[in-house]
Amino acid sequence: MSELDEIREKYEAGRLERLRGDLERFLLAHRSEIAAYRAAERARGVELDDAAAVKLFLLRQRTVNPQGDILEQLEEIRKEAWIRGVREGRPPDEAAVAQDWARCYSAGWRSHRLTTIVYVFEREKERFLQLLR
Repeated sequence: MSELDEIREKYEAGRLERLRGDLERFLLAHRSEIAAYRAAERARGVELDDAAAVKLFLLRQRTVNPQGDILEQLEEIRKEAWIRGVREGRPPDEAAVAQDWARCYSAGWRSHRLTTIVYVFEREKERFLQLLR
């Protein structure tokens, strides 16, 4: 299954509702910054429609809920620690697990999260754009 297929499946199963709410709150809170970003691009000679401006702004910000992202990453680290504990038959060194997870998985996790955010935006683009108007 491809990454987009996995995201689509989660979206259609309703497992991205929290992220959808985070995105909505983010867009409302950053409405003026998105407009300023679009205006700055226009001044540079780059004309962006509303959807493109939002997506590029999201790519620059890289998150819509930093605290939520940290909590979800901590949960992933806890899962990894549990897996290692089962595999090794003893409690793992949690600091080592956290460092290993950060080194091996954090960049991919953040990239996947950003792809998911843009996917959710794209699926509900008209509704989100109405919020910004």
